Amino acid sequence: MATFSQDLILEIAQHLDAKSLFKLCQTSKENNMLLKTYERSLSQLRLANFPVPPPGDVLSSELYLRRPIKHGSFRMLLELENRKSRVKEILTASPHFNLESPPGLGELTNPQQERLCAFLYRAFAQCDYIADIAANAPCGPPGVQWYERRCMRWWGGRDLVEGFRLKDPYTNYPARPSQQEYIRNLSKQDCTMIYYLIDMMGSCFIKSREDWILSDPVFYERITVFKECVLRHGSWYAWAHFMGGSEWESMTNDIARIGIAELDSFECGDKDAMCSLQSVLIGRFNELHKSPGNRTKAAQHAAKYLITADIDDSDNGDQEEGEDQDE
Repeated sequence: MATFSQDLILEIAQHLDAKSLFKLCQTSKENNMLLKTYERSLSQLRLANFPVPPPGDVLSSELYLRRPIKHGSFRMLLELENRKSRVKEILTASPHFNLESPPGLGELTNPQQERLCAFLYRAFAQCDYIADIAANAPCGPPGVQWYERRCMRWWGGRDLVEGFRLKDPYTNYPARPSQQEYIRNLSKQDCTMIYYLIDMMGSCFIKSREDWILSDPVFYERITVFKECVLRHGSWYAWAHFMGGSEWESMTNDIARIGIAELDSFECGDKDAMCSLQSVLIGRFNELHKSPGNRTKAAQHAAKYLITADIDDSDNGDQEEGEDQDE
């Protein structure tokens, strides 16, 4: 039986996706031991393929459950690749989002659509980063038992038992200060595209729930909560709602009920209720855009510029203009 050198196996491994790496591990005991020895370094090499490397451990994307996945593992790579696939599915296959004419951007050419996808993918990756903050010390994560569906009955109103409120993994108060600090330090471009993404997700949510508008007394609160959940939980939550099927959609509805309870408790002035991540994002957006009167239009205008302007030509034009003024 032909054998390959370890150097050749490692060279091949550098070019494989996570699923193929797992299959390569299964080809022989020797290959498995070799790849496990170099698992961390191989994983680190692949992180360059993702626009926003994770802060450490990452959260799994399971039904009603998010467990920490060790940083530098093949399973981490698999999770990141799955996120990328889910975002692509949301942007290209969802019946509620039209990439050719996205909200406020008009008709886009194919190159502009590709550029928009790249920006939105990075924005989703930023939301996933915010979610992953909760997987690392000192933020958590909460114990697996707090994800059990039997606890959902406690989350029906704002008068939650404090222990449940503090340990609820979908609210995740212990991670909130670190997540807020990350948002406060976003660059102008990242803040703009995250804001546009969240606003766009709100529009898609309305389209997916058009039959609720007249009959649901808290419909507009649901829009706010949905946008907060996408910002807080990232592509896991957005994919579950738009593409995941009935069980996943049921999960997002349960999480939304928790979000409405949290929103109600904050608006009623409960002393232990923290402000939302969305409010921090709005504050950062206002700061970077000098408190625009209409944030939605400002975000759409800025996003339109990013995907249509030739940045290199713009930079050269600014430089030439400055030289003319000097003369």
